[in-house]
Amino acid sequence: MTMHLYSDESKVDGYRFAGALVAGEDVRRVRREALTWRVGSSHRFHTSHERPEARERALASLLRMAGTVEIAVVEHPKTHPEFLAREACVAAMATWAGGRGVTRWLLERDGPSERRDRQTIARLIRTGAVPRLHYGHAPGVAEPLLWVADLAAWMWTRGGEHREALAPLIVHHEVAADWELDAAA
Repeated sequence: MTMHLYSDESKVDGYRFAGALVAGEDVRRVRREALTWRVGSSHRFHTSHERPEARERALASLLRMAGTVEIAVVEHPKTHPEFLAREACVAAMATWAGGRGVTRWLLERDGPSERRDRQTIARLIRTGAVPRLHYGHAPGVAEPLLWVADLAAWMWTRGGEHREALAPLIVHHEVAADWELDAAA
């Protein structure tokens, strides 16, 4: 069975990556469900821009997919520059994904970070720390499964009852250690 991972980040009060893990055979069904989250003529669902009612509907929909969708969260306290926190989160998520048999990973596009993301993942694959996988970046509007990760990252960041609501979906959580591209050589 092929496993696909879709991830997005939150940069509020630290740095965190949320990943939505979906079996390849379930991707179309989950994508169709996520498309129902859009409000009006919107082309995408972006959690921080939605009304509370829309977020609640999206969460209820996501919770109905428990077992089909699993969520991993990797965070960093952001005691370093943002690019180092992101690098640590990407490395930790890649390592976790490799252990779960992920063969495809799509990260939400974040402009200047893409090159470093590719270097980090490629280095992990080259050194054998992570099995070979296909990975890339796309804008949120291009892939509704990125909206799942966006919702999870937003809710985890909000904490409290929002984080508790995600509990049935969380299969992995870690605080990423500092990681340097040169350290994986």
